[in-house]
Amino acid sequence: MGKTKKLVLAQKIEKTETRAEQKARTRARILECALEAFAERGFEGATVRDIAAAAGVNHGLIKYHFGDKDNLWKSAVEFLFIRMHDEISPPEGDDKLPAFEQLKSWIRRYVAYCARHPEHARIMVQESIRDSDRLRWAVDNFIKPDHDSRTWLYDKNVKNGLYPNISRHSMTYIIVAVSQYLFMLGHEVKLIYGIDTSDPKVIEAHADAIIELFFNHSVVNAAKTPRLS
Repeated sequence: MGKTKKLVLAQKIEKTETRAEQKARTRARILECALEAFAERGFEGATVRDIAAAAGVNHGLIKYHFGDKDNLWKSAVEFLFIRMHDEISPPEGDDKLPAFEQLKSWIRRYVAYCARHPEHARIMVQESIRDSDRLRWAVDNFIKPDHDSRTWLYDKNVKNGLYPNISRHSMTYIIVAVSQYLFMLGHEVKLIYGIDTSDPKVIEAHADAIIELFFNHSVVNAAKTPRLS
């Protein structure tokens, strides 16, 4: 193949890749705007036209790619859970840390995720209040599989003395609630305490507070308590 043909082919590939990247960015922007709208106004209150305007795209483009509003909601929630898995996945070498360090690392990652994306909790609260078919779809496809996949970790942390021997559902929702609510109610928190819940120092301090309240003092006290022979 001559140099000219190779150059033309390379340019075509570059353009194709650029279009693909642009398409992916546009899709992500639409889904992020959809998440914000559904979190703020609920499924019924959010409109496709408002989402299109927020994303800076034509209303018809959303209809072309996602069909109706119900499918847009499902696509947005799928995007939300994929993003969550990407953002809270353990870093390389995390599995070699002691169990307590792994737990602290996970809490810090999860709290940081909740701070970046308060719309996650807001959407789930909206749908749970209504006990909607959309909630059942999210539970079947994402939430329950996620919970079930962490059963072994709950058992491991109970065995290691990091979790109290209480029900898995209670422990799960206690940690989820304390991690999410400061950020989900960020406007209220700012009015009462005058703090910005998106401030990295506030986020880090909140993760530290969860670790101290639920785990750190228990681990320290357990280490100091003499074992009876």
